[in-house]
Amino acid sequence: MGLAKTLLTEDCTLSVGCRVSITQGAGSMTVKWSVAHMSVNGGRRPSKGDETVDFICPRCRRTMSAVVESRAKARAKYEVYRWLGWLLLLSLLVTFPLLIHYGGQTVEEGDTAAVNTVGELVLAVAVGIILGPAFLMTAGQYSGVKKLRFVRPDGGRTVWVRGHRLF
Repeated sequence: MGLAKTLLTEDCTLSVGCRVSITQGAGSMTVKWSVAHMSVNGGRRPSKGDETVDFICPRCRRTMSAVVESRAKARAKYEVYRWLGWLLLLSLLVTFPLLIHYGGQTVEEGDTAAVNTVGELVLAVAVGIILGPAFLMTAGQYSGVKKLRFVRPDGGRTVWVRGHRLF
């Protein structure tokens, strides 16, 4: 399993960011975060399924919750993202040369099959170029912690969390 075996262990650390400030410039916006790395639930992942853990943000003292996946589930998702990314990038070794080959040929007027083939190859190359690196980046950042929520006083959880995010 490679990198997933070393990154996604039984130990679980939450990296939660609390927004400190927003600076707007000419055509850009800079957000500064106060990131806290904390061990919750004894620092262990659940043995099966997902588990919701409650914690308190160290900066603003709001009660929050996050869902932590089991190690097996997190590793499986990591491997799927990684394999999809590599397969899409490797597909470029076939689709890109074919696109160059078919795109450089002259076709008879009214030959829609050749035009459709080039269109499908352009789509395949675009998907490989865009989604291949995206899946690899997702795999590299995947930690198995998701669904950050505020905990209301009645015990319910909010859907939107403003000013906080998982890192």
